[in-house]
Amino acid sequence: MATGINNASFTERQLVTFLLGEDEFGIDIMNVKEIIRVPDITRVPNAPCYVEGACNLRGNVLPIIDGRIWFNMERKAKDENSRVLVIDVDGKATGMIVDKVSEVMRVSMADIEDTPQIVRNVDSDYLKGVVKLDSGNRLVMLLDVVRALRVDNDGEGRIRGQDESLHNTGAMLYSTGTESIDEEQLVSFLLDEEEYAIGIMQVKEIIRTPQIVKVPNCEDYIEGVVSIRNNLLPIINLRTYFGMEHMDINDYTRILVVDMGNFTAGIMVDKVLEVLRVPKSIIQPPPKFSTQSEEQLKGVAKLNDGKRMILMLEPSKLISLDEISGIKATDGIYEQDEDEKRTGRQMVDEEQLVTFKIDSVEYGVKIANVQEINRMTEVTKIPRAPYYIEGIVNLRGNVIPALNLRKFFNLPEKQITDATRIIIIDFNGKRTGIVVDSVSEVLTFEKTLIEAPPDSLSNGVDTDYVEGVGKLNEGKRMILILDISKVLNFIIK
Repeated sequence: MATGINNASFTERQLVTFLLGEDEFGIDIMNVKEIIRVPDITRVPNAPCYVEGACNLRGNVLPIIDGRIWFNMERKAKDENSRVLVIDVDGKATGMIVDKVSEVMRVSMADIEDTPQIVRNVDSDYLKGVVKLDSGNRLVMLLDVVRALRVDNDGEGRIRGQDESLHNTGAMLYSTGTESIDEEQLVSFLLDEEEYAIGIMQVKEIIRTPQIVKVPNCEDYIEGVVSIRNNLLPIINLRTYFGMEHMDINDYTRILVVDMGNFTAGIMVDKVLEVLRVPKSIIQPPPKFSTQSEEQLKGVAKLNDGKRMILMLEPSKLISLDEISGIKATDGIYEQDEDEKRTGRQMVDEEQLVTFKIDSVEYGVKIANVQEINRMTEVTKIPRAPYYIEGIVNLRGNVIPALNLRKFFNLPEKQITDATRIIIIDFNGKRTGIVVDSVSEVLTFEKTLIEAPPDSLSNGVDTDYVEGVGKLNEGKRMILILDISKVLNFIIK
């Protein structure tokens, strides 16, 4: 079975997103050499207003422009959130100050729409589209930063928002456009006020904390799983794993999607700091605590004359695939080929379900049909729609019908609560949301525990919509497994 990783690069884009004022932008991660804190900047005489100056970046001069002034926004004092994006333009580097770096994310090409005719602040010639996230509540404008910063072919040597004085300032840096083989590029983050880092080549993306589904009988450091692009991603709480005090998830909490060697996992951290390059000459071997500690620590980077120390982790030495054996991916995208074959053999005799409740009855749908699980969102009513159709919802710009299972099963109506969820089902290429009282968990059990449905059910649900009954805990727990093709028959007719 192919992993799909290579194919994903043709249907997805990986972006670094950042804020300027109230607007959020995204640029292709391949154009970002690194992300640094705002350094000491030397003013350049007679430079345009948008040129902040230049700084010394590891012995090279980096020209820096102010992104706010560049986009005709009001000047703002730099603060602890301000960052400099070091942009690679045709082998030359320019720093651009932004208000805040949001995250590194992967987006589907299908979620990118054409740039609207009227946009604020930015010349539409330099926008490549708009990404709609969070049901259209979050818009990210895709900036063609290379085109915006590239020198025009008009002989005047001008860049939009940048002229010859800036080129001269950065001449030394431009002669060293390629990455040095004597450097490590890292993503740094905080855990309990200590700074850690993982090599950027092992970090596939950085995401905000989504809805996590708990998994029973797992190690305490495994928070659960999330569904990303139809695949299960185990979430590892690094604080718990390292024996640190529990801390609630907050606005700064992030999940690094990391290549762990022969599988992929999400690593939950307190806060992502920056992407940086460090010379290998300042990286020292890990201290000799124990054999396990030495393996898990790749080294210690000492910056600012030893005043700032970063513990570099080796993800492949943290957790083995056996330790998360209770969590199995459905299509192999999170495991390498050898493990993929083993998992495939196991799943022949197992069933994996997303389970949920309506009243006190527990139901399940095969996880292969579940695209994602969302909190209840605003639903637009549709005139003359069937009584069981709650309406339509906007899922990142896509209109999806919402089926109310309570009404579909002729059960009493219930007020929406914080536990109410919409499960997005993908069946035969068509997506439908089903509204349920609450989601329980992702569950794997042997197919031998599944029996044919009885002729009638005590809860009144038509057995035509039930393809089997999973009997767990010696029959004390029963799960009605829905035949999703029959439930959604009104859509696929």
